[in-house]
Amino acid sequence: MSTTITTLEEAEKLDLTSEEFDKIKVLLKRNPNALELELFSRLWSEHASYKNSIKWLSTLPMQGDDVIVAAGDDNAGVVDLGDGKACVFKVESHNSPCAIQPRLGALTGLRVVMRDVFSMGAKPSAFLSSLRFGDGKRDTARWLFEEVAEGICEFERGFDVPILGGETFFSRGYNTTPIVNNMAIGIVPKDKLLRGVAQGDGNLVLIVGSRTGKDGVDTDVFETDILAEIDTPPVSIEQMMDVSIEKELQEAISQLSDKIEIIGIQSIGTQGVAGAALEMAARGKSGMQLNVDKIPERQKGLEVKDLLLSQTWGRVLICIKPSDLDSAREVLERLQVAVSVIGNVSNDNRIVCTYNQEEVAELPVDIGMLGSESPVYDRDYALNKEKSPEINLDIYDEPDHYPDVVKAMLSNLNVTSKSWLTDKFNKPNGTEGDNFDFPSDAAFINVEDSDKSIAATMDCNSRYMKSDAFIGAQIAVAEAARNLVCAGAKPLAVSDCLNFGNPYDEKVYGTFVDSVKGITKACKDFKVPVVSGNVSFHNQRSENGLLKPITPTPVIGMIGLVDDKKHHSTLSFRHKGDMIFLIGQSRNDVNSSEYASSILNIKKSAAPFYDAAEEQDLQGAVYDMIKEELVRSIHDVSNGGLFFSLLESSIPLEFGFDITSDAEIRKEAFLFGESQSRVVVSVSPEKQDDFVDFMMKSKVPFSILGHVTKGDIRIDDESFGHIEDLKKAFEQKLEVWVEGV
Repeated sequence: MSTTITTLEEAEKLDLTSEEFDKIKVLLKRNPNALELELFSRLWSEHASYKNSIKWLSTLPMQGDDVIVAAGDDNAGVVDLGDGKACVFKVESHNSPCAIQPRLGALTGLRVVMRDVFSMGAKPSAFLSSLRFGDGKRDTARWLFEEVAEGICEFERGFDVPILGGETFFSRGYNTTPIVNNMAIGIVPKDKLLRGVAQGDGNLVLIVGSRTGKDGVDTDVFETDILAEIDTPPVSIEQMMDVSIEKELQEAISQLSDKIEIIGIQSIGTQGVAGAALEMAARGKSGMQLNVDKIPERQKGLEVKDLLLSQTWGRVLICIKPSDLDSAREVLERLQVAVSVIGNVSNDNRIVCTYNQEEVAELPVDIGMLGSESPVYDRDYALNKEKSPEINLDIYDEPDHYPDVVKAMLSNLNVTSKSWLTDKFNKPNGTEGDNFDFPSDAAFINVEDSDKSIAATMDCNSRYMKSDAFIGAQIAVAEAARNLVCAGAKPLAVSDCLNFGNPYDEKVYGTFVDSVKGITKACKDFKVPVVSGNVSFHNQRSENGLLKPITPTPVIGMIGLVDDKKHHSTLSFRHKGDMIFLIGQSRNDVNSSEYASSILNIKKSAAPFYDAAEEQDLQGAVYDMIKEELVRSIHDVSNGGLFFSLLESSIPLEFGFDITSDAEIRKEAFLFGESQSRVVVSVSPEKQDDFVDFMMKSKVPFSILGHVTKGDIRIDDESFGHIEDLKKAFEQKLEVWVEGV
């Protein structure tokens, strides 16, 4: 092994602190060589170790009756679906790459998170995306949106897994820095679930998939292969956009699982082969001997560092018994997937790397994320003690003509339809039939050979986060759970993606802490554990030449289980004459609403009203009324307020509505306020009495709004037009914006 004496100066150039350098020397009982220093630098980066966030992440609720694999225990979280099946799911971010190469960044972000799911043996079923872009008035936002959308579509076409929905927002808080979060979802028989573990002294370690190149070794994979002028041959854009290797890997893993006993499998990500090996050995409480020279190379001149730290996509490590090697090779060679034996499992709790039979690096396995020797920092933070003021409607004149208010709000990208994007997506197989044909508050995923289905959603309203991170994060969890319940599902678990600015900024870190506290409280309130997730720090936007943090954005991905497909609930009005009810309490509250931003030009105010107990009662009542088949449609009140919930329920079958506002509530608050814990339902005349009896017993506030019309939209006897005209304005805004008309 090299005996080169490394210095603190060299460590600091690799972003290691003096304390970390001292700790490395204690762990190794010697000075690290240059290669080991590089390895520690990558493995102890925030992205790999979560050293600046793990203290607070560990406070999240992670256990539950349905949890099979908890957060941090493997590549993705796993929950029990019953009947011998499980759901594997995870949310990941790919923000910075999407600011550099948005189409490629969006596509590769999906391939990475999807690989985490199928490497656990799951058949990928669907994915959802949570997207945020800058001010819609900026050409940059339009270009980034178009490119990200195309990247998502290209992945969907190439991988043949449908995108079922998500959310898209526009705000100056994301100027120059888009937020692109993806949730991948797969289903696996529980007895076929694979884990990222290496154990059994003498068992083999294989690398399977793409040959290794110099991708992202020194900086970032995008800079290395696209933007920088380098001497080694870069991978072309076409190659990087090609997701066929992931399809091949998925099929290879599936066939290997049927043919042999796979002891463990680990996706190779940003930590390279070294990080993947470390994670597998740590989970198996074992060690590993790695023959670095056995790693297949894509190009000449690669150094040991390149082979161990490359971020080349499309690779996994697989641990098998020596007796299964010939069978494994037979499967992989038939599928034309590259394979090489690069090491074996040991029992000494160390990763020993050799090159041409010479030992070049040695690492203890407990230095990785969640390892006992991984750094954990308790960062100073400053909580926001100055809460944003509430909006006092008494000082504002009531609008003279509400149809004009609706017309103005229909120019807002955040409240209008995203059908221009969703129409580009493929319709998933196995989703034909009445309950799948209409939109719902959540996406449905068919569970094969079962009457069950999975419901999934992604939620976070960033305006609320600007006002109060603690309340805003709670609302994100509550709205996700509400969406699932309104779809007829019981919420099961969460995968979160926490997008923030520089963690060394005490104010930024304070919003992170408040957000985690909010998520923790809400997850306990709704009994939904966090089983996987991601933290994305250093998201900063440029404003007048200065770097500023993005708006705090803790995205909540949540799945639930519909125990019988007949209980799928949709938001579409179905029949003229059905009665429309509002469940929940209206309030004189337009705080942090799109109305406040678009019409009153108030960009920051208090968070909207939210009460956890009130929300729990509402969701319990909604779940039970769906079970008892009392409602024809159901839709929660959220972004844009009650009017836009009613409009969204009207559009699919081009019905209208005739309602009366609450005389006790300011009309703009009634129609456009975003106070929480409200749901709109339509009820057939023959079930109206049963519905009212049910609601009286539930003790949840409710009121009759009006009825479904043939197409006219009227409020308080004032015409707001016909559904055909409002539908056109609602559905064409995004398309018109994209085309720059």
